[in-house]
Amino acid sequence: MSRLYGNPIHQCYVYSDFDAAIERLAAGGIGPFWTMRSGGMGIYRGEEHALDMDVGFCYSGDTCFEIIAPRGEQQSAYWEFLTRNPQGGLHHMAYFSDDFEATLAASAAAGKPLEIVQEFRLPGSDEAVEIYCEPKGADNPVLFQFVHHGPFDNWFDSMRKIAAEWDGSEPIRDARASMAAAMPT
Repeated sequence: MSRLYGNPIHQCYVYSDFDAAIERLAAGGIGPFWTMRSGGMGIYRGEEHALDMDVGFCYSGDTCFEIIAPRGEQQSAYWEFLTRNPQGGLHHMAYFSDDFEATLAASAAAGKPLEIVQEFRLPGSDEAVEIYCEPKGADNPVLFQFVHHGPFDNWFDSMRKIAAEWDGSEPIRDARASMAAAMPT
């Protein structure tokens, strides 16, 4: 899909056992992982729902991996995926989009119509900052996540640079601390 959306910014795998997924990748020399427990609200299939999940990011070269494990049953694209795929696996590919409507229109014009499954908005706003879409009519699809450029870009750049020189020490790190350090002031 790079011909339509550009280069992917990350790929996300969803599993029910977060620690086992992280440990498996770290044992293969992939890391370090920046992890956090995340929550908040998401709009899933048109309705707002609370989310609670473990999230981790790591780089291998320019490839960013995201691992997500929802905590308990919840109405979300992640939980829906695990009900269809209890063993877990590839959930979505992420791409930058400066204009979600234009991206969806271009995809439809190319014969790849998408529908929004889940979205996240700026707190107190109707502005979506990321959306997850599935190909219309597909059973058990890999989703596409579209995100705006923003304040997290520096954080991802810093993770990539640190991973390029990683010596294997401290394989699990605090995402919130490194995120705060990388945020523009």
